[in-house]
Amino acid sequence: MKSFTPLVLVLALAIPSPVLAQQTTVDERIIIIGESMQAPSEWVVDAKKPRQPLPAHDAGDFLKSLAGFSATRKGGASSDPLFRGMGAGRLAIVTDDQMLLGGCSSRMDPPTAYITPQSYDSVTVVKGPQTVLFAGSAASIHFERDITRFDNNEFSGFLNATTASFGRVNGSADMTWGSAAGFVRLNATAATADDYQDGSGREINSQYERWSGDVDLAWTPSDNQRLMLKLGASDGEAAYADRSMDGVLFKRESMALDYNWQPKGGHLDEVSVNTYVNSIDHVMDNYSLRDFTPSMMMPNPTARNPDRHSRGAKITSDWSLTASSGLKAGLEHYESEHRDRMSRDQLNMPYQSLPRIDDAEFSQDAFYAEYDYAIDAAWKLVTGYRLDRWSITDKRAMLMVMGSPAQPNPTANETRSDNLHSGFVRVERKFDNGYWYAGWGQAERFPDYWEVIGNNRRSPSSMSAFHTDAETNQQWDIGLNWKSNKFTLESSLFFSEVDDFILLEKGMMMQPEMVRNIDARSWGGELTSRYQLSTPWSVSAAIAIVRGTNTTDDTYLPQQPADELRLASDYRLGEFTYSLLWRLVKEQDRVAPNQGNVIGYDLEKSAGFGVLSANIDWEVDSQWQISLGVDNILDKTYAEHLSRSASSISGYEQIDKVNERGRTFWLQTNYNF
Repeated sequence: MKSFTPLVLVLALAIPSPVLAQQTTVDERIIIIGESMQAPSEWVVDAKKPRQPLPAHDAGDFLKSLAGFSATRKGGASSDPLFRGMGAGRLAIVTDDQMLLGGCSSRMDPPTAYITPQSYDSVTVVKGPQTVLFAGSAASIHFERDITRFDNNEFSGFLNATTASFGRVNGSADMTWGSAAGFVRLNATAATADDYQDGSGREINSQYERWSGDVDLAWTPSDNQRLMLKLGASDGEAAYADRSMDGVLFKRESMALDYNWQPKGGHLDEVSVNTYVNSIDHVMDNYSLRDFTPSMMMPNPTARNPDRHSRGAKITSDWSLTASSGLKAGLEHYESEHRDRMSRDQLNMPYQSLPRIDDAEFSQDAFYAEYDYAIDAAWKLVTGYRLDRWSITDKRAMLMVMGSPAQPNPTANETRSDNLHSGFVRVERKFDNGYWYAGWGQAERFPDYWEVIGNNRRSPSSMSAFHTDAETNQQWDIGLNWKSNKFTLESSLFFSEVDDFILLEKGMMMQPEMVRNIDARSWGGELTSRYQLSTPWSVSAAIAIVRGTNTTDDTYLPQQPADELRLASDYRLGEFTYSLLWRLVKEQDRVAPNQGNVIGYDLEKSAGFGVLSANIDWEVDSQWQISLGVDNILDKTYAEHLSRSASSISGYEQIDKVNERGRTFWLQTNYNF
């Protein structure tokens, strides 16, 4: 694996892949390498297609199957995603224009833990600060459901069933009843799995059960108006291999009201108004999903119950200013309150009887405008500006420090506010076989809950990290998309300078973790190539590379993913497609031990690995699709570099890191009607 880096570009250009223009039914095949960019810096992914390796039921593992994304493994569920080594508050993760945040101060329930990808139609990823419609500094990720108008009565739907090794069973249903007056859309999902085993046969504490249900009720009084009510709920439980507690409640309730108007005539094309409320109620304990084992920190059965209540509203307008220019402009508001309660003796003092204690209140108001101008048939200019007004109030009266008496909070009841400025400018150039683009963007990011409040972290000068400075990311993004009759090449490269990068350092001797601002630099990108060897046979490759430097301390930037290369081959024979995927990950020796982010810390250098997977995809007809596969054919024992260290759990063999699944067989069936 040591010679991997010099070969990266050579392999990328030499490895072939399919050309979509020459395929018909192959378009419905299983996704192995990934879909093409739909626009410069924008990647649209079909959320309902089967993929290899088979992702988990939640959005964290779904995103991990895309080039440039990685994730921390905690167990069988709730992986926390990163893009180009950046995660948590640096990613704007939005579901149908709703901002959803978890409650756990240790990221047991990241936003992706509450998102079931197959209940959505598409996932849009905007790389870098190349949009101001959302407030992401490293990337914006939007899970969307399509909106359809019906002229006649119609009933359609999508059904999915998945079964796999280690007791995994998933099911989802997406059904729509529509007419000229409106439509009703129902989404329902359920998933369960037992503990999985790594390649050496060791069981990993990773069982889970989840369910979700969402209903959209739309009224279309005319062909240019729509009013929609959205209701949603979900819950579940998940065992974790990286900590001393498991998640036994993931309760989500949400409600949204959307209005859309498309006026006829004039320069105003569309107005959308979206309002929503959602709540997260999360419980973790050390006795429900594992054998209780007394420890120095938790001698008794212990349970903790954080919750978060959020509200938001967004108004967006689309304008056709001239025949060659357009504008999107809008206003956004978001606010949330976070509370917590904990029982260290659940048998005698259950957490349900304790009062909830407020610890933080957030609010955000934003104005944004995005303008595009077609200079001529080939050249296009896109630019945007966003102003965010953030405010946070520290509601903690005392700071609980592990192993020490509680201390008064020096920032109790303080409020801080910041005006943050973000924007970008991008030039796009079309040519006969594709396009290239180059863009510069700036994104200022307010510290999130986990950096300034969660886990009672401290700063270098105070027992509270409340006054940690906001980050400023200035980034260049360039890309090339080129297609010929048989060959496709896509590349996305970036160079980033971050002032006041928020870095976390692990506390020593049971002291709280420290948060401080540094300056950082990172660069890298993704490259995908496809080539059609013959009518039935195609091969493809995808490469992702990231380099990061802590320029303040002249050290490596922590929590950076290892270099990754994916090689794939598809062979089409009638209704069947036979596919192979070989994932190669280089060893990672660029580490900063005991430094990291709110998701995790660097531990030590990690070894490289290669994983081979295969599948057979059968397009029975235009409605039925059946896929059979095996992941990790060689039963490799390995762990991702960014996976968390494994905890000591009674009944489980102690290992260093949370290892990935061993050989896994799976069967997935999709039915469209």
